[in-house]
Amino acid sequence: MLQILGIILLVGGLIAALVGVQDAFGMRERAARLFLGHFTRRTLALLIGGGVAALIGLILIT
Repeated sequence: MLQILGIILLVGGLIAALVGVQDAFGMRERAARLFLGHFTRRTLALLIGGGVAALIGLILIT
């Protein structure tokens, strides 16, 4: 049961991180970095949340 949850978290986390990477190179994000000097909250949440979810999923699989 935990392995199934791990697979779901791993896949979901990787998808969220991939969406975060794609969002980081979007026009809106480039404009925000120009004025703010850093990523927006949405992009950071996708990158960090996706990475943590994928890491937890990987730990549950092994």
